[in-house]
Amino acid sequence: SLCLAASLPFIILTLVNSPYKRGFYCSDDSIRYPYKADTITHGLMAGVTIPCTVIIISSGEAYLVYTERLYSKSEFNNYLAALYKVVGTFLFGGAISQSLTDLAKYMIGRLRPNFLAVCNPDWSKVNCSIYVQLENVCQGESRNITESRLSFYSGHSSFGMYCMMFLALYVQARLVGKWARLLRPTIQFFLIAFAIYVGYTRVSDYKHHWSDVLVGLLQGALIAVLIVSVPRAALGPCLAWHGRPQTVFLSQVHYVSDFFKHRPPRQCEEKDPERKPSLPLTLSDPEHNHYGYRGAP
Repeated sequence: SLCLAASLPFIILTLVNSPYKRGFYCSDDSIRYPYKADTITHGLMAGVTIPCTVIIISSGEAYLVYTERLYSKSEFNNYLAALYKVVGTFLFGGAISQSLTDLAKYMIGRLRPNFLAVCNPDWSKVNCSIYVQLENVCQGESRNITESRLSFYSGHSSFGMYCMMFLALYVQARLVGKWARLLRPTIQFFLIAFAIYVGYTRVSDYKHHWSDVLVGLLQGALIAVLIVSVPRAALGPCLAWHGRPQTVFLSQVHYVSDFFKHRPPRQCEEKDPERKPSLPLTLSDPEHNHYGYRGAP
């Protein structure tokens, strides 16, 4: 229900599909770039980021629950409870990011760099000596013209950075072993690099101005950090697993959900050590030793 509520602005604005109709100056070179096909389409973007995020999170939570490093007080299955919290947090943050992005797009209506190529204005109706704001100037396809008014800010950049930053924070919180000291930052580097690459393609494809991409990247990173903030991670004592002492993941943080909430360590279930029989240290009869020998008078 929270995800649906956070998605309402995104859903409503997409259905209405009526951005602010901003005019232009004929001398504005920032909107005179040619039309190019998307290097990374909307479908490809969603098809890569969402499944990858869900797969990585599902695998990570399964491993932590299997090794008893992650537990839940829920009456449901531990794995399903853990997965519900993490994926639910991810979807909630994604809904917020997309809603904020679309609010900016439809309320501001900034023209894309390829606006004139998409609009294909009828120059006989244009008076270039003044600010041009005539709705019947464009001869291009109506759907494409509407899309060309949604430049600020980049949805590819904001959503891509949100997903990759969320995963980077997830890796920071979950991959805490000593063996991961180099692996963890390496994975995080490639995640963030992919998000930045997506932003670069939006500029090179003339779909966004550089400032649109920059704001989108910052928004996506900010939403991810606010949704899952990881100031520090720690490991605490836990149950013994297959005869070996293990640790439970702990983290002192505050979240929208309890994904990374501080959990008290679970008590280790230790069996009483086997006691060996021992001989009494004192004689039952002070006049005899254990050989039955009576001392000389």
